[in-house]
Amino acid sequence: MGPAGSEVWHSMLDGTETVLREEGYGALTSRRVAEVIGVKQRLIYYYFENMEDLIVATFRRSAARDIERLQESLSRDLPLDEIWERCVDNADARMTAEFVALANRIDKLRTEVIAYTERTRQMLADAIDRNVVSSDRANGLPPVAAAFFATSAAIALHREAALGIGMGHAEVLACIRVFFSHGKPAQ
Repeated sequence: MGPAGSEVWHSMLDGTETVLREEGYGALTSRRVAEVIGVKQRLIYYYFENMEDLIVATFRRSAARDIERLQESLSRDLPLDEIWERCVDNADARMTAEFVALANRIDKLRTEVIAYTERTRQMLADAIDRNVVSSDRANGLPPVAAAFFATSAAIALHREAALGIGMGHAEVLACIRVFFSHGKPAQ
């Protein structure tokens, strides 16, 4: 097998991301990735035993970048509303949808998606827990639920915006911003 982490290896992951983002998982084949990056198809199988391994490696790299960005944001002790802004700006609804669709078919990818989702949700829940005062927490919204709602809203807002849907977006954004800026839901 070719060396993981090499320039060619990364180009294959880049090509996989390009196909997923621009054409969807239905177009994702070793031949298509090879065409996108300008190599022979058999080279894909020199680096990856099968397409599932390429897809999992692509997700892992993408997830690692997201976790690194989130850790950087959280380590800077940013206010929750700024963390929310980074989450909503970084949400890639198309890639999320493609990876989730693939995770329904590829067990190794499903395991990776679950681990990534639970890790990032816990990171956000911990940040919310640190920044929301005890009396506000008594209003009934546990930090993990707030993290779930916020990340789900970010994905849904991007997905709908890509389709041209905007109804209710301003109101949802306002509610989340109020919650994150004051540590409690808007009334």
